[in-house]
Amino acid sequence: MKIRSVSPGKMILLGEYAVLEGSPALVCAVDRFAEVQLERRGEGPFDVAAPSIGIARTVFTVSDRGIVRFLDTDDQTRKQLGFFRMVFEFVWHYFRSCGKNLPPVSVSIDTGAFYSQALKSKLGFGSSAAMTVALTAALLDVDDAFSSIGEEKRNRIFRLALSAHRKAQGNLGSGVDIAASTFGGVLRYEMGLNQLAEQKIPGQVGIWNTLPMLTVFTGKSESTRKMVRGVSQLKKSHAAAYRQMMTELTDLSEKGYRHYRDQQGELFLETVAAYLDSLKRLGDESGMPIVSPVHLRLVERINALGGVYKPSGAGSGDIGIAFARSADQLQTIAHAIEDEGYATVPVRIAEAGVVSSQE
Repeated sequence: MKIRSVSPGKMILLGEYAVLEGSPALVCAVDRFAEVQLERRGEGPFDVAAPSIGIARTVFTVSDRGIVRFLDTDDQTRKQLGFFRMVFEFVWHYFRSCGKNLPPVSVSIDTGAFYSQALKSKLGFGSSAAMTVALTAALLDVDDAFSSIGEEKRNRIFRLALSAHRKAQGNLGSGVDIAASTFGGVLRYEMGLNQLAEQKIPGQVGIWNTLPMLTVFTGKSESTRKMVRGVSQLKKSHAAAYRQMMTELTDLSEKGYRHYRDQQGELFLETVAAYLDSLKRLGDESGMPIVSPVHLRLVERINALGGVYKPSGAGSGDIGIAFARSADQLQTIAHAIEDEGYATVPVRIAEAGVVSSQE
């Protein structure tokens, strides 16, 4: 039996950092896809390949305690496969908890769509989360008992992938990227603060197809873990200031969600601009470059043309989003950004979340 699973990436429209405190985030899935192909075997070893990151077919074993061990590999390959290993082990234990065994499988992973050959950089669309969701969906399809179609299966994929991803990240992150990769479309996402699998299922928001927006790559990638850890230090050292800023971000996130839902253009853009200002203050207080010099330059250039801009995600590097009032204004902004030497990244909202099929 051969299984193919495909999962989209994500882009946060509003709600960064506040989502970590239980506030709503507005996130959309984007048409950059992670693909997992899996072949079930009757017997023999497990193996995995990830050609898009230079990993040839690698054999591994799984102990009775569910520990993956890669055979005949160097330290670099084992490090690159570390995320895969933790997700695979998590799903293996889920099978065992259901009184089942995960049979030998051959796995192929492709996350090449999250890397730009032209820019020679990974793009910040959540490749690890998309891979986690696609891998979880494919592994569940190995057993007919887990491959039922419909809402129940998707919710199971979401909760399992969320728990596996959090474990692999050392319980950092909100899981907003897992939600986008699982459900697709535009979502209102709220984090379950108990860090357990009883996570709220995110709510779908109607896609605002006529909202002019453009994705911009800043020229470098940044570690989300590093940024989140840096901001979390402010919570420990200056709790009152942190709470005040989170209250402000929460209020803006709620407003932005309502304005997007109701397609209130001017109010939404005003809220995005206010959220940017709050992110600046959070960065200044925490010492983390959330709105870094490159983002500030883009803010100045886009504001001068009548648009609004903010980083998408943890900030510092990676991507940002330019919003405009009309398609013509957005085109003018795109030309200006490219003249400045920055790259625009063509992405669209992916309406569908993870999809798997069997042969």
